[in-house]
Amino acid sequence: MADAEGVVAVTGGSGFIGLSLTELLLARGRSVVSHALDDLPAQALAAFARLPGRLTVVRGDIRDPHLRQCLGDHHVGQLFHGAVITAAREREKTSSREILDVNVLGTVNALDACVHAGVARVVLASSSAVYGDAIFGDQNLGEDHVLEPVNLYGIGKVAVEGIGRRYEALHGLRVVLARITAAYGPWERDTGLRDTLSPLWQIARSWVAGMAVAVVAGGQRDWVHSARVAQALAAMLDQHHLAHRIYNLSPGRVWHPLAFCQALQARDPGFTWSVAASQAQSNIQLHDNLSRERSALAVARARQEGWCDSSTLSADIDQYATWVAVHKDWFR
Repeated sequence: MADAEGVVAVTGGSGFIGLSLTELLLARGRSVVSHALDDLPAQALAAFARLPGRLTVVRGDIRDPHLRQCLGDHHVGQLFHGAVITAAREREKTSSREILDVNVLGTVNALDACVHAGVARVVLASSSAVYGDAIFGDQNLGEDHVLEPVNLYGIGKVAVEGIGRRYEALHGLRVVLARITAAYGPWERDTGLRDTLSPLWQIARSWVAGMAVAVVAGGQRDWVHSARVAQALAAMLDQHHLAHRIYNLSPGRVWHPLAFCQALQARDPGFTWSVAASQAQSNIQLHDNLSRERSALAVARARQEGWCDSSTLSADIDQYATWVAVHKDWFR
């Protein structure tokens, strides 16, 4: 049975997962406090204003102690913590301290704020990055697989998971961990805090700009639609009885962004795309090791809860193509 009462706070609220979750909750008539380092985009605010829920936007750094007052003043009962720096290798070289300060100590600050404000339920955003190079093996990885992160982002997420479980034991918070694979979908944008923008966003931007697209054939991945992630996160926040505390969020199988090129071309026969012979000849960055085949995250747990279903994959790709066609200004 779901609990539809109480205010939900979303940290990292200006990021596209945060925006997707906020949109879903507002559409359900919920009250949402969006906490973010920058303002929410004007296009998103205009869309959200037409929804029945109530939105409060608070600007602030996730490391700021004022967060506890924010959660208390707004009577927050549930928190999704998504504030993070998603760093690529070059940022790791120059900003290691900042990455870990935001991603790990920012989580500590958020959980401390929850304890202080009496927040009962927390969902922490984790990532497929916790599995490290095992994701390139020949099996879909379940939640019990050994964690071997290879970059600061993944290392920080492993730390966040352990911290979340410890806070649950110490303070009685209900903490659920969402291991999200690479995501795409409405409201994705370059915030300056996410170095690996999805190839689907890049393709959409190129289409809106009237540019031809060239993508290498390799690099399949289990890209997951942000709306599917939002649905799962909302259920994690609301449901009283969950079978597990850790869930992989993925469509459960890998696919290639060329499927999105086909969806856009179905709407615009003039859209030109091709398969590039190498990454050097491509104008779409896949942010992946193309010398190895990637496996998907196993989603038996999420499927049991009714959250993930690979049969919706084509519909999800088509839905995003429709959204892009309606929201061309978003990519300009």
